Formats: sequence, structure tokens, C-alpha cells
Amino acid sequence: MANIFNMATAFSMNSRSRLRYYAVPLHSPYSPLTVGVSHFALFLSSLSQPPSPRHVDEAVHSFTRMLSMRRTPPIIQFNKILGSLANTNHFPTVFSLFQQLQTKGITPDLFTLTILMNCCCAMGRITLAFSVFAKILRMHYQSDTVTLNTLLKGLCLSGNIHKALHFHDTLLAHGFQFSQVTYGTLINGLCKTGHITAAIQMLRKIPQYGIVPNVVMYSAIIDSLCKDTLVSHAFHLYSEMLSKGISPNVITYTTLIYGLCLAGQINGAIDLLNDMVLKNITPSVVTYNTLIDGLCKDGNIKGAKCYGYHD
Repeated sequence: MANIFNMATAFSMNSRSRLRYYAVPLHSPYSPLTVGVSHFALFLSSLSQPPSPRHVDEAVHSFTRMLSMRRTPPIIQFNKILGSLANTNHFPTVFSLFQQLQTKGITPDLFTLTILMNCCCAMGRITLAFSVFAKILRMHYQSDTVTLNTLLKGLCLSGNIHKALHFHDTLLAHGFQFSQVTYGTLINGLCKTGHITAAIQMLRKIPQYGIVPNVVMYSAIIDSLCKDTLVSHAFHLYSEMLSKGISPNVITYTTLIYGLCLAGQINGAIDLLNDMVLKNITPSVVTYNTLIDGLCKDGNIKGAKCYGYHD
């Protein structure tokens, strides 16, 4: 655990590329440590509707009023306000109120720090997010999958996929167990940065960790393959999904339709649209617009008009 703490406090340093790692097996030298079941997601779902901008001042007033009480309310009351503000992207306000908590000497709990860390990641302040993570470790809180996934997603969104993989590798070597969300995030991050081969290797490897690949992971890779006009490879994965009993969703179909249109296979795109309708998957506006765009580029204006009036 000391190694993880040291890594968290110095994570702004460059890390080596781990892309080749996924071609070789990993054996953890430590006994598994089950990451705590996350109550943070349940906590967020219990919040009332996030405040509209006109209610932010009221939320801040409530927060400062609680701080001034002779008998300070439980930290969960402060967390509800911080969580609501974070949900409406009022990140600077969350930072300001958190500083007031510290000034008053009120000890944050894991929920408080996870909210703060999520704000850091959303703002692209990854180094600060890892400083918060280091504080979580110093306070001996049990990091859960939501906490770790927040950091991994932050790294991926900021383009630091190599650091995300390094962080994952280090935690995995210490026995932490991850979720489907974790690997969906990493696979998407690999795809967004052009590392499709590494993404496919991860998809193949994660069953060793007890993780079942899902439609989100497959769709992310299919999307990248289609954008690179590797439509036949995309359909190979699509067939693999079906053979494993993984049902494609509207995103999967829309992506494949886009790939077919990009490759000039308009009839195939129309057939696929009909196929998804037969499977009771309702095409979205994006699905129709993708097909319409393909038909127009193919010069089939009449055909495009047939799909031009769907909501």
C-alpha cells in the first residue's frame, strides 16, 4: 500500500508506456484485496434534484449557515450540498466551500473527498486529483471502485492513457479488483488515443480478472474500427458479440451504420437499420441522420427523404 501512496503523491511524473503489457499475462504477487463496495454511488443517487443556477446562492448560503452553527451538523449534510453543486458543474464553488470546511476544522469523509476528486478530474486538474487521493490514503479510508474509476476516467479524458494503464497495473499488482466500468473506461481511452490493438488485447485479457466483456467495451472498439474504415474487422467483433450472447444496442448499430456509409456500402447500412428495428431496438435521431448523410453523399436524395422525418 505504501507503493500506491508514493505513486499517488508523485503521479505528475512521467510514467512508462504499458501498452505492450497486455500481450503478456500478469500474476499478482499479493493476495487479493477486495475493493470496498461503493456506497458513494448510492449516496449520489439519494440526492435531491441538482440545483439550477438560480439556486446556487441558496445552496452556498445553507452551507455557510451550517458552518456557523454552534453544533456543527454531520458531514453528510455538507456532502449533500457539495454533491449537488458538483452535479451541476459548479466546481469552483465546491472547492471554495471545501476550503471553508477545512478552515473550520471539520474533517471530511470519503464521500467528501471523492466529490472533490471528481471535480478535479472534470476540470482536468489530474495532479490535484491525485493529491486528494493521497489524502484519502493518509486518512486510512478504504478506496472503492468509484474512487479509482474516477481517477482512471480523469486520466483518460486528459489524454494520459499511459498513466491510466500504469495506475491500473500498480493497483492490480497489489490485489485490487476492478469492475466492468473500469475496463470500459480504459478500453474507451485506448480507442480514443488510437491504440485499437491494445484495446482489443485488453478485451481479450480481462476475463482472466473475472470481468465479462460487455456491449460498452465492444461498441467502443467497433466505433474506432469503423472510423478507421476497418468495417470488416468491426463486423467480426459484432459477430463475436452475438455469438457470446451480448446484445448490441443503438450505439453499436449506429456506429456500424456509420462505418458502412463511410465505406460506401449504403445498401448494407439500410439492411442493418431494418435489422435493428426487427430486433425492437429503436433507432435514434443520430442513427437516422447518419444514414441520411450517407445516402446524400451517395447521391440518393430520394432515399434520404424517406428517412428524413423521424424523431
